[in-house]
Amino acid sequence: MSHAGLFQSIKSSLEKKGLVPSKLLQMKRFSRSWMGQRLTMMQLMELDACMHCGTCSTRCSVAIAFEGIPNVNILPSEKLGSLRSLASGKAITEKEFRDIQEGVYLCTNCYRCTVVCPAGIDLQKMWFTVREILFERGIPEFSLLSPLSFYRGLMKEEVAQKDYQEPLTRAREAILSQCDWMKRKDQALPLTPDKNFQSGLNLSAQAKTFSVCFGCQTCTTVCPVVANYERPQEALGLLPHQIMHAAGLGVRDLAFGSIMLWDCLTCNQCQEQCPQGVAVTDVLYELKNLAVKYVKEKTGQPVEKR
Repeated sequence: MSHAGLFQSIKSSLEKKGLVPSKLLQMKRFSRSWMGQRLTMMQLMELDACMHCGTCSTRCSVAIAFEGIPNVNILPSEKLGSLRSLASGKAITEKEFRDIQEGVYLCTNCYRCTVVCPAGIDLQKMWFTVREILFERGIPEFSLLSPLSFYRGLMKEEVAQKDYQEPLTRAREAILSQCDWMKRKDQALPLTPDKNFQSGLNLSAQAKTFSVCFGCQTCTTVCPVVANYERPQEALGLLPHQIMHAAGLGVRDLAFGSIMLWDCLTCNQCQEQCPQGVAVTDVLYELKNLAVKYVKEKTGQPVEKR
């Protein structure tokens, strides 16, 4: 039975007993929206039960990210308010939708908010369910390519295989679409360094060690991702030592568009074995951050402060 049908059935039953189901009538608005139709009855009741006391936000492990990312939906209490509006069928802009999606995904699933909620709302389950519903709208979420996707990986069995892979593919393709030179494999590359790109890698002491790489290929030799393929060059694009070369040459598109960059397991094998002390894993981390920032700037999305 649909939510609308269930609401009507309960309402009729209560009316026969002379009861006024005021709370039920307030919740009926949820049954008309695409979001409301996908949440469970319990989750709809939990959305309405939130008192906006802010206790969850005071305990949130990623609330500090709000200082660098101007998105109130990072805070659990504000996130619930936005989801309630969305479930009520309120019209929102694409930017507002992106903010909600980003806020829902910037969560470590540490369970702190759920433990302290005085209303007993299962926030951890709410965030996970809402993430998957939002992904169906087709807007890329780059946090999927970060360690924040770890919990989603643990819960992989709860999501259909097709639905699990599509958001990941979409995020990668959104980045690759802005890396023109990865699509022009038969053309000569311009070797004029992109100074802005290289200065971005100099932000941290670890990331700027790319400049001392002399191309011994040790990082590629010990990489378990590379070892997983019979023809790694075809499967991964640039290999780890080649990404270091791309960074050294200032060729941004090659570094950002390499599949290897996004398949890195951050096992630190490359970093531990490098004879030059290049912090390869840290360089790859910084490249990922720069790639996401670059794509957001090109597509007109807000970028966090550094």
